[in-house]
Amino acid sequence: MKIALIGGTGDIGRGFAVRWGQKHEIIIGSRNSDKAGESAAAVMQLLGHVGNITGTDNASAIAKADVVVLCVPYGNLSHVTSGLQEAYKNQLVISPVVPMTYNGKFFQYHPPMEGSAALQVRSLLPQGVKVVSAFHTICAAALQDINRVMKADVFICGDDAPAIEIAAQLAGEIKSLRPLNAGPLAVSSMVESLTPFLLNVARKNKIKDAGIAVVSER
Repeated sequence: MKIALIGGTGDIGRGFAVRWGQKHEIIIGSRNSDKAGESAAAVMQLLGHVGNITGTDNASAIAKADVVVLCVPYGNLSHVTSGLQEAYKNQLVISPVVPMTYNGKFFQYHPPMEGSAALQVRSLLPQGVKVVSAFHTICAAALQDINRVMKADVFICGDDAPAIEIAAQLAGEIKSLRPLNAGPLAVSSMVESLTPFLLNVARKNKIKDAGIAVVSER
Protein backbone atom coordinates (compact mmCIF):
# COMPACT_ATOMS: atom_id res chain seq x y z
CA MET A 1 0.00 0.00 0.00
CA LYS A 2 0.93 3.65 -0.35
CA ILE A 3 0.75 5.11 3.16
CA ALA A 4 0.93 8.85 3.81
CA LEU A 5 2.04 9.89 7.28
CA ILE A 6 0.66 13.42 7.62
CA GLY A 7 2.73 15.50 10.00
CA GLY A 8 4.95 12.44 9.92
CA THR A 9 8.23 14.06 10.94
CA GLY A 10 7.46 13.66 14.66
CA ASP A 11 7.93 10.65 16.92
CA ILE A 12 4.75 8.75 16.06
CA GLY A 13 5.20 9.31 12.32
CA ARG A 14 8.79 8.15 12.48
CA GLY A 15 7.64 5.07 14.37
CA PHE A 16 5.09 4.12 11.71
CA ALA A 17 7.67 4.72 8.96
CA VAL A 18 10.18 2.44 10.69
CA ARG A 19 7.62 -0.32 11.24
CA TRP A 20 5.94 -0.25 7.82
CA GLY A 21 8.74 1.05 5.62
CA GLN A 22 10.13 -2.31 4.53
CA LYS A 23 6.79 -3.61 3.24
CA HIS A 24 4.83 -0.56 2.03
CA GLU A 25 5.53 2.65 0.16
CA ILE A 26 5.74 5.33 2.83
CA ILE A 27 5.23 9.03 2.05
CA ILE A 28 6.13 11.31 4.94
CA GLY A 29 4.18 14.55 4.79
CA SER A 30 4.92 17.89 6.41
CA ARG A 31 4.10 21.56 5.93
CA ASN A 32 7.81 21.83 5.08
CA SER A 33 8.69 19.45 2.25
CA ASP A 34 12.44 19.77 2.93
CA LYS A 35 11.89 18.67 6.52
CA ALA A 36 9.83 15.73 5.28
CA GLY A 37 12.62 14.73 2.89
CA GLU A 38 15.20 14.87 5.69
CA SER A 39 13.00 12.70 7.90
CA ALA A 40 12.52 10.16 5.10
CA ALA A 41 16.27 9.98 4.49
CA ALA A 42 16.90 9.43 8.21
CA VAL A 43 14.44 6.53 8.35
CA MET A 44 15.90 5.00 5.19
CA GLN A 45 19.35 5.14 6.76
CA LEU A 46 18.02 3.49 9.92
CA LEU A 47 16.51 0.68 7.84
CA GLY A 48 19.75 0.14 5.93
CA HIS A 49 18.26 1.73 2.79
CA VAL A 50 15.76 -1.11 2.47
CA GLY A 51 12.30 0.13 1.49
CA ASN A 52 10.64 2.99 -0.33
CA ILE A 53 10.29 6.05 1.90
CA THR A 54 10.00 9.59 0.55
CA GLY A 55 9.03 12.98 1.90
CA THR A 56 6.91 15.79 0.49
CA ASP A 57 4.31 18.37 1.51
CA ASN A 58 1.14 17.15 3.22
CA ALA A 59 -1.22 17.77 0.29
CA SER A 60 0.97 15.88 -2.17
CA ALA A 61 1.38 13.00 0.29
CA ILE A 62 -2.39 12.68 0.73
CA ALA A 63 -3.07 12.78 -3.01
CA LYS A 64 -0.64 9.92 -3.68
CA ALA A 65 -1.81 7.63 -0.88
CA ASP A 66 -4.17 4.70 -0.40
CA VAL A 67 -4.02 5.10 3.38
CA VAL A 68 -3.56 8.38 5.27
CA VAL A 69 -2.44 8.36 8.91
CA LEU A 70 -2.93 11.66 10.76
CA CYS A 71 0.22 11.98 12.89
CA VAL A 72 -0.57 15.48 14.12
CA PRO A 73 -1.49 17.02 17.47
CA TYR A 74 -5.17 17.84 17.85
CA GLY A 75 -4.56 21.56 17.33
CA ASN A 76 -3.46 20.89 13.73
CA LEU A 77 -6.34 18.57 12.88
CA SER A 78 -8.53 21.01 10.95
CA HIS A 79 -5.56 22.19 8.88
CA VAL A 80 -4.74 18.67 7.60
CA THR A 81 -8.39 17.72 6.98
CA SER A 82 -10.69 20.55 5.88
CA GLY A 83 -7.66 22.69 5.01
CA LEU A 84 -6.48 20.09 2.49
CA GLN A 85 -9.86 18.78 1.30
CA GLU A 86 -8.96 18.94 -2.39
CA ALA A 87 -6.21 16.34 -1.83
CA TYR A 88 -8.66 13.76 -0.47
CA LYS A 89 -10.70 11.49 -2.75
CA ASN A 90 -11.38 7.94 -1.56
CA GLN A 91 -8.49 7.18 0.78
CA LEU A 92 -8.73 5.36 4.09
CA VAL A 93 -7.89 7.82 6.87
CA ILE A 94 -6.62 6.49 10.21
CA SER A 95 -6.84 8.86 13.16
CA PRO A 96 -4.75 8.28 16.29
CA VAL A 97 -5.44 11.92 17.26
CA VAL A 98 -6.44 12.67 20.86
CA PRO A 99 -7.85 16.04 21.99
CA MET A 100 -6.28 16.44 25.42
CA THR A 101 -4.52 19.00 27.60
CA TYR A 102 -1.92 18.93 30.36
CA ASN A 103 -2.23 21.41 33.22
CA GLY A 104 1.14 20.70 34.80
CA LYS A 105 -0.31 18.02 37.07
CA PHE A 106 -2.36 15.66 34.91
CA PHE A 107 -3.65 15.04 31.39
CA GLN A 108 -7.33 15.50 30.64
CA TYR A 109 -9.49 14.50 27.67
CA HIS A 110 -11.37 17.34 25.94
CA PRO A 111 -13.52 16.02 23.07
CA PRO A 112 -14.83 18.46 20.45
CA MET A 113 -18.53 19.09 19.94
CA GLU A 114 -18.69 16.18 17.46
CA GLY A 115 -17.90 13.83 20.35
CA SER A 116 -14.40 12.70 19.40
CA ALA A 117 -11.47 13.64 17.20
CA ALA A 118 -12.37 10.76 14.87
CA LEU A 119 -15.93 12.00 14.40
CA GLN A 120 -14.60 15.49 13.79
CA VAL A 121 -12.30 14.08 11.09
CA ARG A 122 -15.31 12.34 9.52
CA SER A 123 -17.24 15.64 9.47
CA LEU A 124 -14.38 17.54 7.83
CA LEU A 125 -13.58 15.15 4.97
CA PRO A 126 -15.37 14.31 1.68
CA GLN A 127 -18.00 11.55 1.78
CA GLY A 128 -15.88 9.08 -0.21
CA VAL A 129 -13.21 8.96 2.48
CA LYS A 130 -13.41 6.12 5.03
CA VAL A 131 -12.32 7.01 8.58
CA VAL A 132 -11.02 4.61 11.23
CA SER A 133 -9.65 5.53 14.65
CA ALA A 134 -6.74 3.47 15.99
CA PHE A 135 -3.27 3.46 17.63
CA HIS A 136 -4.18 5.91 20.42
CA THR A 137 -2.47 4.00 23.24
CA ILE A 138 0.68 2.93 21.38
CA CYS A 139 3.95 4.31 22.76
CA ALA A 140 5.79 6.35 20.13
CA ALA A 141 9.22 5.65 21.64
CA ALA A 142 8.66 1.89 21.55
CA LEU A 143 7.23 2.11 18.03
CA GLN A 144 10.47 3.67 16.76
CA ASP A 145 12.53 0.72 18.00
CA ILE A 146 12.05 -1.84 15.23
CA ASN A 147 13.32 -4.67 17.44
CA ARG A 148 10.96 -3.86 20.31
CA VAL A 149 8.20 -6.35 21.06
CA MET A 150 5.23 -4.10 21.83
CA LYS A 151 3.03 -6.50 23.89
CA ALA A 152 0.01 -4.24 23.52
CA ASP A 153 -3.40 -4.06 21.87
CA VAL A 154 -4.60 -1.63 19.21
CA PHE A 155 -8.26 -0.66 19.61
CA ILE A 156 -9.90 0.05 16.27
CA CYS A 157 -13.19 1.91 15.74
CA GLY A 158 -14.92 2.27 12.39
CA ASP A 159 -18.11 1.91 10.40
CA ASP A 160 -16.70 0.20 7.30
CA ALA A 161 -15.66 -3.46 7.59
CA PRO A 162 -12.99 -3.42 4.81
CA ALA A 163 -11.46 -0.25 6.30
CA ILE A 164 -11.30 -1.86 9.75
CA GLU A 165 -9.68 -4.92 8.18
CA ILE A 166 -6.94 -2.81 6.56
CA ALA A 167 -6.23 -0.99 9.83
CA ALA A 168 -6.09 -4.34 11.63
CA GLN A 169 -3.70 -5.70 9.00
CA LEU A 170 -1.35 -2.74 9.47
CA ALA A 171 -1.48 -3.10 13.26
CA GLY A 172 -0.79 -6.82 13.01
CA GLU A 173 2.33 -6.18 10.92
CA ILE A 174 3.94 -4.46 13.92
CA LYS A 175 5.72 -6.99 16.10
CA SER A 176 3.35 -8.42 18.76
CA LEU A 177 0.66 -5.75 18.47
CA ARG A 178 -2.83 -7.26 18.55
CA PRO A 179 -5.65 -5.45 16.70
CA LEU A 180 -9.02 -5.49 18.48
CA ASN A 181 -12.31 -4.24 17.05
CA ALA A 182 -13.67 -1.75 19.60
CA GLY A 183 -16.91 -0.91 17.77
CA PRO A 184 -18.25 1.81 15.47
CA LEU A 185 -16.68 5.23 14.99
CA ALA A 186 -19.28 6.61 17.41
CA VAL A 187 -17.45 5.02 20.37
CA SER A 188 -14.06 6.49 19.47
CA SER A 189 -14.28 8.87 22.43
CA MET A 190 -13.97 5.89 24.78
CA VAL A 191 -10.74 4.80 23.13
CA GLU A 192 -9.31 8.30 22.72
CA SER A 193 -9.85 9.01 26.42
CA LEU A 194 -7.63 6.03 27.30
CA THR A 195 -4.57 8.04 26.19
CA PRO A 196 -4.65 10.72 28.92
CA PHE A 197 -5.68 8.00 31.40
CA LEU A 198 -2.65 5.89 30.42
CA LEU A 199 -0.30 8.86 30.57
CA ASN A 200 -1.52 9.79 34.04
CA VAL A 201 -1.05 6.23 35.32
CA ALA A 202 2.41 5.99 33.76
CA ARG A 203 3.56 9.29 35.29
CA LYS A 204 2.20 8.58 38.76
CA ASN A 205 3.69 5.09 38.88
CA LYS A 206 6.92 5.77 36.96
CA ILE A 207 6.08 3.28 34.19
CA LYS A 208 8.14 3.77 31.05
CA ASP A 209 6.74 3.15 27.55
CA ALA A 210 3.33 2.13 28.84
CA GLY A 211 0.69 0.45 26.70
CA ILE A 212 -2.65 -1.28 27.22
CA ALA A 213 -3.52 -4.95 26.67
CA VAL A 214 -6.76 -6.79 27.31
CA VAL A 215 -6.25 -10.05 29.19
CA SER A 216 -8.52 -13.01 29.67
CA GLU A 217 -8.91 -14.51 33.15
CA ARG A 218 -9.66 -17.93 31.68
